[in-house]
Amino acid sequence: MHILFLADASSVHSYRWIKYFSEREGVSVTWCSFAQNTMPELKNVEYKFIDKGSLMGFFRAFRYISRKSPDIIHAHYLGWNGLLSLFFPKSRLVLTAWGSDIVYNSKKSLMRFFIKKMMKTADLITCDAHHLRDKMIELGAPRENVEIVMFGIDENLFVSKRPPFAGLGEKGKFNVGSIRNLHPVYDVITFLRAAKVVLAQRDDVIFQVAGSGPDLGLLEEFVGQNSIEDGVEFLGRLDSSQLFNFYDGLDIYVSTSLSDGGIASSTAEAMLCARPVVITDAAENGHWITDKENGRMFDCYDYISLANIILGLLDDQETAVGLGLNAKETIMLRNTYNKEMEKMLALYREITNIVA
Repeated sequence: MHILFLADASSVHSYRWIKYFSEREGVSVTWCSFAQNTMPELKNVEYKFIDKGSLMGFFRAFRYISRKSPDIIHAHYLGWNGLLSLFFPKSRLVLTAWGSDIVYNSKKSLMRFFIKKMMKTADLITCDAHHLRDKMIELGAPRENVEIVMFGIDENLFVSKRPPFAGLGEKGKFNVGSIRNLHPVYDVITFLRAAKVVLAQRDDVIFQVAGSGPDLGLLEEFVGQNSIEDGVEFLGRLDSSQLFNFYDGLDIYVSTSLSDGGIASSTAEAMLCARPVVITDAAENGHWITDKENGRMFDCYDYISLANIILGLLDDQETAVGLGLNAKETIMLRNTYNKEMEKMLALYREITNIVA
C-alpha cells in the first residue's frame, strides 16, 4: 500500500500520524508539503516540498504526484492540501479536517465551493469531533464516509511517575500551566486574570505560560501593569522534546480556549500524565470532561470561577490527584495513539482492499 500524504511538514500532528505508517511493514509513504520540513527525519519517507508561490510549483507537484500514482492520497487540512488532492482521480482520496478549515473556511464563498467538492469526491473523511462531522455532512459529505478518528496521545511517551503536588517545583512553588498558543481564540488573558486573583491570596504558586503568538505583548503588558511578575513565567514555544517535562512539572493544567475541534491535544496529553485539568465548557469538551469527576470546567471568559477552582484544587490536593487519575483513565480508554492509528489502518485497508 502506497500512501501519499499532503500535510504540513512543520506540524508535529502531521509528523506523528505519518511516522506511524512509515514504520508499518507493507506500507510505503510519500510526504508532500507546502511548508518546509522542520520535523525529525523519517527514514522510510520520501519528502517533497511544494512551492505554492508559483504556478510552476503546482505544475511540478502535479507531475510528481501523478508519477507516484499512490493507492491513497491523504490530505490533512482542507485548504491547499485538500484542493490539490482533487486532481488525482485514480487514487483513493482521504481527507482529514483539522477544525478551522471547516469552521472558518466554509464561511468563505469560494472556499465553501471547493470544500463541498472535496466532500463529494472523497472516499473517506475523518475528523476528531462530532460537531465537525455534522458540519461536513451538512456540506455534502455522505454520512457513511465520515469517521471519527482521533490523532491520539502516545501512551508510551506521556508516562509521568510524579503525581501532582508531590513536592514543590524548582522555584519552591506549585505550578499551574497553560500551553495553548497565544492567539485570541485561546484567550490566555483569562488565565492571567485568574492568576492575579489567586496570587493575591497565595504566594506558593507560579503560573506558567507556554506557547507563542501575536498576543504575547498584550499578555506581558498585563503582567507588568498588575505587578504579578514574580508569579508568572513565560516559557515561549516548546518543541516536542520539551512537552513531557512541561506536563510532568505541572500540578494543575488549564485551557482557556474559546473553541476546539475535539479534545485539544495538550489537554489530552496533560490528562494522560494524570494532571487535574481545568478547561472551558466549549465545543465538545463536555464529551471528555465530566465536572468534578475527571476534571473541572468553567464558562468561557469567567476568570473568577477559574481562580476559585484553582484555589479549591490547591486547598484539596487529594481531590485534585483523584481527578488526574480519572482523567488518565479516560484517555487510556478513548484516545491513545496506537489504538487510533490501528483504526485508521483498518479504514485504509477497507477503501483499497489492500491488506498491509
